[in-house]
Amino acid sequence: MPEEPLFELHCDACTWHTVCGPQEIEKRLRSAGHLRRAEKPTADIVHELLHGVAQQLVCPECSAAGLRISPFQDEDDWATARRCEICRQPIAPERLEALADAKRCLKCQQAEDSGQAKSEVEYCPRCGAVLELRVSRRGGLTRYQLFCTGQPPCRS
Repeated sequence: MPEEPLFELHCDACTWHTVCGPQEIEKRLRSAGHLRRAEKPTADIVHELLHGVAQQLVCPECSAAGLRISPFQDEDDWATARRCEICRQPIAPERLEALADAKRCLKCQQAEDSGQAKSEVEYCPRCGAVLELRVSRRGGLTRYQLFCTGQPPCRS
């Protein structure tokens, strides 16, 4: 199975840069207000959209708009080049030797197996906007409910 391509995002205003895999790119696009309706977009759509909206993405360091995209070129040895799909750290060669198709480092895999992994973001079934957990005090009881953050809110 071919490995999915990695991209490096650069900010020209400061020295910030990062390497992003498909999940990280999708997360950045969703936080910027794109991909609201597609729950599982294809890699082609994600990469094409990334190239189209890179000038609108904001640098997390200096808040300057406009990021530059380049394909990631890993100069490391092929055996150590695979990175964890969650934390983007290199997967230990020993783990790759034992499990050739491992996509997560040991730490992230243990967190997932024990149920301590970060929860996924939920999206509104009506409009596709991010759902936010808020306190609702109806009838004298304090409850937590998911509210739509879409503009205008769809009241779901």
